[in-house]
Amino acid sequence: MIRLLLVSALALLPVAARADEPKPKLPPAADVLAEGLSAAKKDGKAVFLAFGSPTCGWCKYLDKYNARPAVVQTLGKYMVFVKVDVIENEGGQKLYEKYSPEPGGVPVWVILSADGKVLGDSYADKDGKKDNVGFPYEPKEVAHYEKVLRAALPKLTDAEVAAVMKELKDAGPKRDKK
Repeated sequence: MIRLLLVSALALLPVAARADEPKPKLPPAADVLAEGLSAAKKDGKAVFLAFGSPTCGWCKYLDKYNARPAVVQTLGKYMVFVKVDVIENEGGQKLYEKYSPEPGGVPVWVILSADGKVLGDSYADKDGKKDNVGFPYEPKEVAHYEKVLRAALPKLTDAEVAAVMKELKDAGPKRDKK
């Protein structure tokens, strides 16, 4: 029995050692955005700037959506994707506050021109206030996302919009069928 416990304890040592290793440090938020804006300027694109945090469930859905091959292929023709973690990227919270018209949690997304001008964001008007839709899931949120995409990316075709909206629906949590 003691031999089994000793073998089990020794087997766990490499795991424990790895848990103590520090996570690689992410670059400062300002540098991440500057790199994205530079790439956008070079390629004649806009920037999709997404703010998130490590424990945000809706952020994971947005990341999953933005990484889907059809989304990368379609929206990647028009935008450079930039992600800033408000906790892990130094200066992430400050950059978030710059682009968030109201405190609204995360995820928050902003579409910027290559020169940094805001073309649209995740804040929809609701009863005279700005309300963060985050990951577009509810019908009004999805409608806001589509409206912002069409306004910010006028070369986006109806077929491309339909394709990315389908991907959006598929990337989100599954709805219960009643």
